[in-house]
Amino acid sequence: MAPVQLRLLSFATSDLLKQELAPAFAVPHYDAQISCGGFGNVIPELLESNVEGLDAVIIQMDSQGFFDRDWRHAPEHARHLLETKTSTFMAAIEKFMDSHNCPLFINSLPSPTSPSAGFLDPFHTDGAGYLASYFNQQLGEIAQRHNRITLIDTNLAMTTIAPCERSDAKLWLYGRIPYSMEATKALAQGFSNAFALQNSKPVKVLALDLDNTLWRGTYGEDGMSGLDCNDDFPGNAFKTFQEQCLRLKGQGLLLVILSKNDEDVLNVFDEHPGMVLRRDDFVGHRINWNLKSDNIRSLAQELNLGLDSFVFLDDSPHEREAMRHLAPEVRVPELPADPAVRSDFLRNYTPTWPLRLTEEDRQRSDLYAVQSRGRALKSKTASFEDYLTQLGQRLYVEEMTTATLPRIAQMHARTNQFNPTARRISEAELAAMLADNRKYRVFLGRLNDNFGSHGIVACATARLDSNGADLITFLMSCRVIGREIERAFLAALVQHFTECGIDEVEATVIPTERNAPSRDLFKDAGFSCQTANGGEDGTRTTWLWRKDLDLGSGSDFVTTEFVASSIDSTPRLTAGEPVGKQQ
Repeated sequence: MAPVQLRLLSFATSDLLKQELAPAFAVPHYDAQISCGGFGNVIPELLESNVEGLDAVIIQMDSQGFFDRDWRHAPEHARHLLETKTSTFMAAIEKFMDSHNCPLFINSLPSPTSPSAGFLDPFHTDGAGYLASYFNQQLGEIAQRHNRITLIDTNLAMTTIAPCERSDAKLWLYGRIPYSMEATKALAQGFSNAFALQNSKPVKVLALDLDNTLWRGTYGEDGMSGLDCNDDFPGNAFKTFQEQCLRLKGQGLLLVILSKNDEDVLNVFDEHPGMVLRRDDFVGHRINWNLKSDNIRSLAQELNLGLDSFVFLDDSPHEREAMRHLAPEVRVPELPADPAVRSDFLRNYTPTWPLRLTEEDRQRSDLYAVQSRGRALKSKTASFEDYLTQLGQRLYVEEMTTATLPRIAQMHARTNQFNPTARRISEAELAAMLADNRKYRVFLGRLNDNFGSHGIVACATARLDSNGADLITFLMSCRVIGREIERAFLAALVQHFTECGIDEVEATVIPTERNAPSRDLFKDAGFSCQTANGGEDGTRTTWLWRKDLDLGSGSDFVTTEFVASSIDSTPRLTAGEPVGKQQ
């Protein structure tokens, strides 16, 4: 098991949660070593704590421990105290986020099991429901601003436990223990699930069977008219399941088909009146009589994704077991036999839960569809050069803004193949770079071609001094590897630096097991090798570009435009100024 160091803070007694966290973290194979802060000492710890060596800080929240209402105070005074304490707590969290890179996991206040203002409870200042609602709204807003904060929905974590059994009055009165034994176990599991999801490869693809999975019936035997997917039971169970698949597509998952069937089964998505999903909702399919494990490998290669990015959903226990044995990297959950409960199962399948949603996530299926049309062109052209020419690629380079910050943070968290240093930069660090634009620059590249938009596909961070720039990171999406985008992006950055009066650009390559596609980036671009000073495998290199070195024109197959920004007054290229090949 992988060792992890956790710090547990609470406004109440945390001993019971500490006891339950270790076995909960053992389920995803973590050996959790847990230390506890002082009783109710949450805010001072956030402001002054030393998190060196910690993998996460966990805060256990409960309503009574956080805010114990003094009934001698008028409602207006109580409301002021609640707002003040909440504001102080949120400010401490903000300070912690600004000062540390350590992830923070915190649970919401649960819905009350008994009111303190009767029918007025949800909206009156005296209400326990009002307290939870007000606090959770503030907590949600701060979690939205920081991708290293993971918010655990306490009600959801304890969903299998009756509300009246989530707390124990005696435990609170005897020892200020906020939750019952079973509720504490459930909360510990919620923290464990979130930590595991945060530290695992994200699910990117939902691989779906068809017969008796997306509809009731067998196409080859029953024909299209015999397939059940409508508004009446049991067809509505399958229709609802399709709606959940469509929801996941909208949250960034790609949908593909794995079916032992005839190719014309795709007509079902075009012609059956009950289908929620349509043919163009799927970015790929393998419809044949081959092993599904072979087919999923073929799709993974086509999409340039690892098998550990796939979830396989099939109603057949035989197919699920075969996938587990023949493609063990693929996630294969036990799809319930009863179609009526499959929608709830998929909603509660935590590997598909998004930790962050960006505009690129919502558009991902469309982006891969554009990529698919490009692959179709490639198969028809006589040469690779003809293919690149006919793509009509246009790269728009600009500086990062607060609007594009989440996507750039996501790229730093996920990019492995085209990442010459494998460095990870957090959203908070990127925000600090954005604020300190005299010392740092963060760039991004948006790609369009004749088939549509690919969104943000490249980014880079740089540290500046009086006459030099150090490229800290240089990342590119695996979707566009092999299309010379990296050459055009690098040329645009170097020319921009030149226009700003910078004479030297330095970059580093640190080889890893997965970043082979990016190792020769600076060498191929004409940078000069300065050092080969070791690193983990003895091949770490430093590369330097000077004004007297010929970088070339980037790429003859990419038209590049630097889009001016209003972040500061530093001289920049204006839109349309020559960088590489121009329109």
